[in-house]
Amino acid sequence: MKRSTCNICHFSIKTCVCNYVCPKLQNRTKIIVLQHPSEVSVAKNTVRLLKLQLANIEVFQGESPEDFITAQEIARTSNCALLYPDQNAETVETINRHQKTIEYLFVLDGTWKKTHKIAMLNPWLTRLKKISFSSIPENKYTIRKAEQIHSLSTLEACAYFLSHYESLPVGSLYDLLAGMIHEQTKFMPDDVKQRYLNE
Repeated sequence: MKRSTCNICHFSIKTCVCNYVCPKLQNRTKIIVLQHPSEVSVAKNTVRLLKLQLANIEVFQGESPEDFITAQEIARTSNCALLYPDQNAETVETINRHQKTIEYLFVLDGTWKKTHKIAMLNPWLTRLKKISFSSIPENKYTIRKAEQIHSLSTLEACAYFLSHYESLPVGSLYDLLAGMIHEQTKFMPDDVKQRYLNE
């Protein structure tokens, strides 16, 4: 039987996060998410939360260049950057704010393996300026196992970028993430829940 889904947040009725959603953050930099298709149906995917909390975001699902025609047009005609680890990347903590403003930030959503595949299949992404972090904040996304020790969820990565680049108060994003974690774990037996929350 298909589970009932909230018409607003699109989580299941049992794990609805609507009570945790605040007025949308008015981010100037538009977040463009290139989401691997395998992430679309993942109940704990954080892009769904970003869409609830950010005013300026667009999500494209796919893997190959043919899936991202509209995104490629944006990349050709606007001042864009790609949030991706690279030895030549500019760190958001030290970025020169007097340079031309980043209008669009491209973010890849998926496991490390899947996002790397998107990057390799889409050479047009290599032409974008790379943005990374010089220090990684603590991962608060405790209910999904990270492949890399310093991994962040897509929500956390976007929040960290916006807090530094736009000085945007992003507490509501972290609160929404915490709310989702609470809803996803509230029906777990205590011993199982502690394994998630103490990792």
